[in-house]
Amino acid sequence: MPVTDAAVKSFLERLSAIRPITSRKMFGGVGIYRDGIFFAVIDNDRLFFKVDEHNLPKYDGHGAVQWLLNDSVESPMPYRIVPDVIQSDPDRLGEFIDDAVQVAIRKKKK
Repeated sequence: MPVTDAAVKSFLERLSAIRPITSRKMFGGVGIYRDGIFFAVIDNDRLFFKVDEHNLPKYDGHGAVQWLLNDSVESPMPYRIVPDVIQSDPDRLGEFIDDAVQVAIRKKKK
């Protein structure tokens, strides 16, 4: 999960301008939280949000790739890369953040 300081700074600035977030280094990457709820990860200088059947179609519509732990197809994670077009649109990025937080809440309730 290597990440550069420049990428982390860029992602965190972009996200925190839209929603209050916190972050924590983890296993070489960075976990991102909203109100203590883990909803995103930065890995290999890419931003991934948590997905499930409710928000996955939004990502599929952009061809967003799935996060593979250690780039291994045997270790797919329930996260998709946040498309550049979404990252550059504050309103849509806020919507995607909210959706990813809701995924994490639903998963926690199960």
